[in-house]
Amino acid sequence: MAQTQVQSEGQEQKKKILIVVTHGPEDLDRTYAPLFMASIAASMEYETSVFFMIKGPKLLDKKWQEEERKKGGNPFIHFFDMARDNGVKMYVCIQSLKDMCHMKEDDVVEGVELVGGSTLIDLTMDADRTLFF
Repeated sequence: MAQTQVQSEGQEQKKKILIVVTHGPEDLDRTYAPLFMASIAASMEYETSVFFMIKGPKLLDKKWQEEERKKGGNPFIHFFDMARDNGVKMYVCIQSLKDMCHMKEDDVVEGVELVGGSTLIDLTMDADRTLFF
């Protein structure tokens, strides 16, 4: 199977892909592809993670997402929901959240894990491939 690699014990382990999102609502056109790619990777049975940093955490703001859902037609929201439905793991850098986006932990939508910056290093070292957007 192309998506898996065989471990020495004979068990199959899914290949891992990490996608890093650095742009936010101020540059919305650059936010669609990462979540679309995450959805595709997850549907291909890759273990897929998305890490939001720099301005990316603004995309996870409950109020912003709620407003965009009411307006309708935002491709980011569509791809975000698709990625979450496909089992994509989502992480947000707490330092970017607080220091760059001036948000609080409670502002983040459910299903996203708040982590430190060192988690990005761990995820990158563990991933078979990493994409930055």
